[in-house]
Order: sequence, then C-alpha cells, then structure tokens
Amino acid sequence: MTAHLKKNTRGSVPGLAVHFERKTDHHTNKEIDVSKSYLNQDLMADGSDMLSRFNARLNDVYCMKRDDVKALATWIVTLPEELAEAPHEQQSAFFEATSNFL
Repeated sequence: MTAHLKKNTRGSVPGLAVHFERKTDHHTNKEIDVSKSYLNQDLMADGSDMLSRFNARLNDVYCMKRDDVKALATWIVTLPEELAEAPHEQQSAFFEATSNFL
C-alpha cells in the first residue's frame, strides 16, 4: 500500500474536482482509462459533488483568503498488493477502514 498527501490551494479545487470526478473525457494524463471509471470508489458519495462539499466545509471553518494558503489536502491511497486478487467486498472494506482512519 502507498499513501500520498498533497496540499492544494483554493484555486486548484475546481480543476481537481473535474479530474477526480471524471467530468471530462479530455484528460491531460494519458494514463487515465475512462472506460474503467466505473471501478472508482468515492467513499464520500452522498449525492453531492466535491466542490459543493469543499464550499460547505469552508462555511464551517475560518480559512484565510490568500492565494498561497493550502485550503484542501488530498490523499491518494492504493490497494495493498496482497489484496489485489481479493473479493471486491474485501477491497472495499480496506478503503472504508482507511477513510475512517484518515
């Protein structure tokens, strides 16, 4: 398993939302296979989109409105190799436990 944290400015959030939620078919990253997007898991899926959740959270907390302020952190977590052949339910349980931990 690998986990990577990236801190992002407020200005980068709309572009990240488009990328993470696969709202375009014209990705600059040629490694993205949109035919496999149905396999992506969004553990925050409550019917809202990323940008709405971000803006709602900003209404609850104080965040300076400077261009250099990191207003959002994103985590990328990969499945451990030992779970690569595990049933979907077991893989989903790993990501749910990871989300709960984070």
